[in-house]
Amino acid sequence: MGKVLQPQNALSARPPIIAAAPGAEPATAEALGWQLRAALPPMRLHSVSIYDSQGNVLWLSEGALGPDEHSLVLEALETLTADSAKGCCENGLEDGRIAAFLAVRAPQGHLVGLAMILADFKSGGEGLSDRILSAPTRTIMQKLAVLLRPAGPRRADADPTALVLSLATEAPPAGPEAPAAAAAAPTQMPAPPKTDDEISARAVNDILEFELTDAPIPAPVREAAAGPPPPAPAQAPADTASARMLRPPAPADTGSARALGGTPSTGTGSQSTSDSACGSQRRTISLDPALITLEMLPFVKLRSGGRTRRFEVLPAGAARELRDPAVLDALAMQRLLAWLGSHRAAWTVEPASFTLNLSIATLEDEGFLKQVAAGLQSNGIAPDTVGFEIAEPLCTQRRAQVERFMAGCDKLGCFVVIDDFSFDSTVVPLLRSKALRLVKIDARLTGGALRDKLSQALVVAVVQAVKVLGIHCAAQQVDSQAVLQWLTAVGCDFAQGPMLARQQPLETLLGSDS
Repeated sequence: MGKVLQPQNALSARPPIIAAAPGAEPATAEALGWQLRAALPPMRLHSVSIYDSQGNVLWLSEGALGPDEHSLVLEALETLTADSAKGCCENGLEDGRIAAFLAVRAPQGHLVGLAMILADFKSGGEGLSDRILSAPTRTIMQKLAVLLRPAGPRRADADPTALVLSLATEAPPAGPEAPAAAAAAPTQMPAPPKTDDEISARAVNDILEFELTDAPIPAPVREAAAGPPPPAPAQAPADTASARMLRPPAPADTGSARALGGTPSTGTGSQSTSDSACGSQRRTISLDPALITLEMLPFVKLRSGGRTRRFEVLPAGAARELRDPAVLDALAMQRLLAWLGSHRAAWTVEPASFTLNLSIATLEDEGFLKQVAAGLQSNGIAPDTVGFEIAEPLCTQRRAQVERFMAGCDKLGCFVVIDDFSFDSTVVPLLRSKALRLVKIDARLTGGALRDKLSQALVVAVVQAVKVLGIHCAAQQVDSQAVLQWLTAVGCDFAQGPMLARQQPLETLLGSDS
């Protein structure tokens, strides 16, 4: 789990910082933001905020950034970019507020960011921009320009949102090498060239936001990666599997996991489920893992920093035996670990992690993690390479089993992802778990955030809450550029969706070696 250094990108109110010593230059957008707020004339302020040239929020004095406000920021960026001589502009909101935008320009005149002052129309009135453009304000804008100036030539791939959006317009590449490039490109953020007297883009990013670093791969595993692949496992380790849309319904399974879509069966309770899982494991030993095909759906980065590539692994198969979710889970993990052990160079040059969705039958099997541990050891794979996705409904309906499983993952070194997270009050205590590495926000919330204020508030709350805890967050099924831009602006770390990256065979990671 990443370590929280300082939540400077949090969209919440903060007290003013202590003034810098005489002659000292403020080093952060937050420091300059508070100076700007103090330099404004008396008015009924709602918030003061600072943005980069792509509309991503770098600092917000109070409140939260909603889609309406973010749309005004994007409009102001277009206006101020089109007219290089323009230093400010205004726009009104239907709720009686007025927004004044101050351009942050490099010495050459191109726009590198802007500041938004949001106030009541009655206290601000028309001509607000002219009144706030005082000498102290202009000085602060110049300091912001120094902080936000690009390092060397401006590059389109420096913006993570522009990078992932380009995938939607590119024609599907041909050949075996192309899918691997498409899968890897969204997760790599090359650093722009820099000179000795300029602030690099990476340095600015490190200044302006805290980084959630991933746990490094242990040294023994790196040494193993350089040698020949270890032998195939002697026994079949069971692990999590199957995305919801690829797993066939299983009448024998219990619970209401999204992957199963069924209703709890009436019987002898957890004991009968565990007995069924044990029987499934015995059947799995005699089955060929080749019955399973593995595909992957990348998590696309929305923010720079960190090297780890993340993939959700989606198993599928048509054999009748795979209708048992526990069998599908066990064979999927067996095949995944064997594949990772045999093709180590495909995922260790750039660190990668892989997650599998759990069925309720596998979740309730107390011996499951022992088989995972055996499979990891026999294939020479670091435990933090593999994670397990648990849907929020399972966390509420099988709370004791989920807590036991997360404790086991923490001890083993694997990580956990809560899927379809909606801030359910019964699930919130699970955020304390050290094994929890990421939450995937319920697609119904992100999909409705631009239309519904409550959904919007819940998304912002999830993003900020998990950042305080040092946990990543991801959005699912992102299907429009407007939603993607807003999610990036409020600080979401990752996204999945057809417009970003398509589902691909796991073998595409092999590239030209396949």
